[in-house]
Amino acid sequence: MPHELKHSKSEKFFCSKSCQTKWRNKIFSGPKHPFWEGGIRVYRKILIENGIKPVCARCGLKDERVLTVHHLDKNRKNNSVKNLVWLCLNCHHLVHGYNESIFGDRGEAVS
Repeated sequence: MPHELKHSKSEKFFCSKSCQTKWRNKIFSGPKHPFWEGGIRVYRKILIENGIKPVCARCGLKDERVLTVHHLDKNRKNNSVKNLVWLCLNCHHLVHGYNESIFGDRGEAVS
């Protein structure tokens, strides 16, 4: 056993701290993480992993700092990609607070 592995809790050797972090983040994410709460707050990750670009579906804003994920059926446990859309905070407030539509007259997302 190499000297470096004696002090390794994972019994793995990495070329750098960066490689170790990437490995650990893959291994200890989702249900394997000690703070996992059943996946009810993973909306952003679901959209990003499925290639959905972070753009507000209503106004087209691309500033990720103010984008949030909206559930079309308003069921936070339904995390199907078809049920999730990006909305900026302003549009999200309009949709929930004033029953504004996310979609235009033709049934397509406004962009």
